[in-house]
Amino acid sequence: MERFEDKNWLDEALTEAICSEGKKPDFEKWKQEHPEAVEMLASRADGKPSAPTRPLNIGRIIMKSPITKLAAAAVIIIGVLVSIHLWDRSIPSASAAQLLQDAIDAVSDVWSVYMKARMRTLPRDNFSNIGLNYDFVDIEMWKHTNTNGQMQWRVEKSGRVLLMDGHKTIMLIRPNYGVLNKRPLPLGCYDSWSGRLLNVHDLLDNELQNAKNNPDREVCLRHEEVEGTDKIVLEVNVTTSVPENDYLRNKFIQESDHVKVYQFDAKTKLLEALQVYVHTTDEDVLIFEVTDIEYNIEIDDSVFTLDFPEDMIWRREPEILPDNKRYEKMTPTEAAETFFKACAEENWEEVLKFWTASRIDERLKAYLGGLEIISIGEPFQSKGYSRKGWLVPYEIRLKSGGVKKHNLAIRKDNDANRFVVDGGI
Repeated sequence: MERFEDKNWLDEALTEAICSEGKKPDFEKWKQEHPEAVEMLASRADGKPSAPTRPLNIGRIIMKSPITKLAAAAVIIIGVLVSIHLWDRSIPSASAAQLLQDAIDAVSDVWSVYMKARMRTLPRDNFSNIGLNYDFVDIEMWKHTNTNGQMQWRVEKSGRVLLMDGHKTIMLIRPNYGVLNKRPLPLGCYDSWSGRLLNVHDLLDNELQNAKNNPDREVCLRHEEVEGTDKIVLEVNVTTSVPENDYLRNKFIQESDHVKVYQFDAKTKLLEALQVYVHTTDEDVLIFEVTDIEYNIEIDDSVFTLDFPEDMIWRREPEILPDNKRYEKMTPTEAAETFFKACAEENWEEVLKFWTASRIDERLKAYLGGLEIISIGEPFQSKGYSRKGWLVPYEIRLKSGGVKKHNLAIRKDNDANRFVVDGGI
């Protein structure tokens, strides 16, 4: 029985099953020819481990070239073949792709979804913004499709709400800044990364296609027992193209190396939970998790409406100014200096030329008015930011006496072709 714990022996057997002269794998034949491997995998699958705090990467399958796509899919099949057979008697053998397809089919008739989640983010900041040391902020999400096929959805955290009522899309950054688009935009607009999760069918289908077509993606599929119920756990590792020394690295999920851990009910194949961990040199940090999902529930119409304060300020796209050429020619440094100088002089008409709003809010005037510029640093760009966007280091002293040191995000991908402030205040 010592042979059963010889990893090299098992690896050789698996390699023989999937890579022999490039032939199509015959798993039934492989099981007959390798009863010891089947017995070993079966004994492991019979165990009933408790759910770990961070799911272990047991059974991770790394799909890399030059293995063909068919062989890569075969690796997944081998990894889960016996365990699935044992704990789901109705499925004699299955692959990760088939299980994902089952999960997709399970949500094909879903007409409403409600999710509760939490994320390490800032209440009023971008929906995709994360910070490895931020506190968790609660997020709620709703999606409903009526009998006429009209969809409505809402994504909300304490400082920001985004909703589509079937006709228009509105984002409210509390207390009184709004963005209005008179068209029904899809989930995921305005960087609402978590909102895409409401499209469970598309979410899983995307993972299925990636599993089939991306040989460099790491996939792990396993069975667990959680509180007496069989679960299917799918882990997907994602590697970002943003360099490690980039300013925006780990400031958004898309700009991080991370693993998504999906949990499905083994019987219904419905998605029940999702966790996202960001990989760092020291540890994996839990950055996002869905804590509750409900399907096909009645959602009150009031969820898809918003009440606005009387002093609402609406986003306005930059207009071409009479002296627009002057602003078009500005370098990132000149734009930052002009903006902060206008704040220092409380020249709000000039500030508005750099601000995408119908007017300057009184709170912003009180915050930035009368500031003192200490320094403006050398502008730089980030691979994770707009091609026409720059980050300008600055240090200012506020009228209150406090010192603010940050990077002003400015971009000029607009019809007026001039820099406007995009963040970092």
